Amino acid sequence: MADEKKNDVSVLEPAEVIDEANVIKLKKPFENGVDRVVFNWDKVTGFTLTKCYESAKKKEPAMTIPSTSMVYQAAVAAAASGLRYDDILSLSGSDFIAVTIKVQSFLLDTGN
Repeated sequence: MADEKKNDVSVLEPAEVIDEANVIKLKKPFENGVDRVVFNWDKVTGFTLTKCYESAKKKEPAMTIPSTSMVYQAAVAAAASGLRYDDILSLSGSDFIAVTIKVQSFLLDTGN
């Protein structure tokens, strides 16, 4: 029974969004104790987005809409937060989803 609950994705709670604009509080901190991902959207330029796109396209050749690609979103998250791409990928599932949703919101300028 305990194993069933552990594997049940319906019991996952979303990561806490601290500041709608730029901070995700992680449910599962990094090994070094850091428990937040802080985005600096002002440092993301067209050059940054293009470089992220080129990198993502190599990893996901079938990508057609970059803003919906988790590979592209992870690359943008790394660039905007100053973290490594692999650090973003190593986040727990719910933290990764929270981060990619935040990036997608930025990319689509939805204000969420």
